[in-house]
Amino acid sequence: MAITIKNQQDIEKMRIAGKLASEVLDFITPHVVHGVTTDALD
Repeated sequence: MAITIKNQQDIEKMRIAGKLASEVLDFITPHVVHGVTTDALD
């Protein structure tokens, strides 16, 4: 498996994606409780 060298544009896109993922997890965390299905969270 080859390692791909990332350029600054690729790194910035990864940074944005990571920030968005973090925001989604912060948003959904209070709703994740025992008995709530993933279907209900969707």
